[in-house]
Amino acid sequence: MTKTNLTLLEGLKNDDEPSFKVIYNMYFSRLFYFVLEFVPLEDLAENIVQDTFFTLWDKRHQLRDNSELGAYLFTVAKNNCLYRLRSQRYQRKLFDNSYCIHEIELNIEVLSSLDSSEYTFTEIERIIQQTLLELPPQCRNVFTLSRFENFKNREIAEQLSISEKVVEKHISKGLKLFRKALKDYLPFVIYLFVG
Repeated sequence: MTKTNLTLLEGLKNDDEPSFKVIYNMYFSRLFYFVLEFVPLEDLAENIVQDTFFTLWDKRHQLRDNSELGAYLFTVAKNNCLYRLRSQRYQRKLFDNSYCIHEIELNIEVLSSLDSSEYTFTEIERIIQQTLLELPPQCRNVFTLSRFENFKNREIAEQLSISEKVVEKHISKGLKLFRKALKDYLPFVIYLFVG
């Protein structure tokens, strides 16, 4: 666990709302795209993510001092997805949008088998750091700004004094390498591939 995560966790456990807001901003889009893979309606996916953060705040005093925030949040989101997918009311809402029962059952099966343990998230973080190091420096810089700091391509181009086409080229190169390195963990890192 990084020092930043330890500081955020400590702040959260001490009722520090700014720490909660940082965690929210850090994980919202990651959780949203993860949930959207299994519950393909944006409003429902957003509700599930909001419920996930509500659970985090509600249970903040029960977290261990060395809890891995990513593992905790993805586990709660996964369980919230499973609950909704098994719910008759949500299934009717999904069917109204021509989402077939077979896909719901398949998503329940996939979600049930996903390992959202702390070990998995430690391994994902290790692979991300290793893969970043394998990228050429400029490509690494562009990819980090795009996927981890949420800059738009135009903003990256302006900041680095390069064209948007070059930014797109670097992002494509990074995505190709990350897709290969993280193939076994795609549901948890889908946010990297959404542009």
